[in-house]
Amino acid sequence: MTEGERWTREELARLSAGGWRPRALRSFLRAALARQEASWIAIGGLAWLAAGRLPAGSSLARARRRGVIWWAACALMLDWHLGMLETPDGRAVGLGAADALTLARAWLVPAVAERADPVLVLLGGLTDVADGHVARATRCTRLGRDLEGLVDACFTGAALRGAARAGGVSLLPIASEGARLIAGTLYASTSYLVAGRAPDPAVRTSGRGAAPLRLAGLVAAGAGRRRVADRLIATATVVAVAELLSRSGASGDVADAGGFR
Repeated sequence: MTEGERWTREELARLSAGGWRPRALRSFLRAALARQEASWIAIGGLAWLAAGRLPAGSSLARARRRGVIWWAACALMLDWHLGMLETPDGRAVGLGAADALTLARAWLVPAVAERADPVLVLLGGLTDVADGHVARATRCTRLGRDLEGLVDACFTGAALRGAARAGGVSLLPIASEGARLIAGTLYASTSYLVAGRAPDPAVRTSGRGAAPLRLAGLVAAGAGRRRVADRLIATATVVAVAELLSRSGASGDVADAGGFR
């Protein structure tokens, strides 16, 4: 067990021993906030404030207020997990390029929830592809490895909402993909907060094979190609669930298959 993993487990144990009462929660948050990276938060916040100067029809401009609130929540989440900024072998590092790509995708969530603009959806998908390559070429952190799935799930769910608002996708693909995302998120949350361990790495990325189909479907939905979007998203869900069942059968666990990964 690395130093950061030991720190996380000890802090969660203290929080649990405190009965998750407000005082215990405040102590836990203070321990995490002591390791914050304020400059990364400031850049994202200023970018959302600047979005208000874009044309009124822009999804970024319309989502500015929600974007600022969302980014504040992201800031808290980032501060909470900065103890995970270490390599798998336990070497402490700072935020890197792969983390920046993941955070850029998180930053886009309110905009694609407002309207699944094909350009923004494609941009989010490309950051998902790129951050894995960048992490392998430079260094991987536990923060990037474990939070990426949550960011992916949030981005996918937001893009589905934005596409649904514009009538770009039908109810059934939304419901099936949404159920998959919720199940994966609940599994990951339960693993961390109840079992005190990371989700099974063998099955956590079981949605990866369906990522191109899902991304293409979301882009089609944002472009108003409803029939194409329905088929692509539904197929992606089936492929992801099949991959999940295959991997969970081999490992004896249930997957966190959320998002593009």
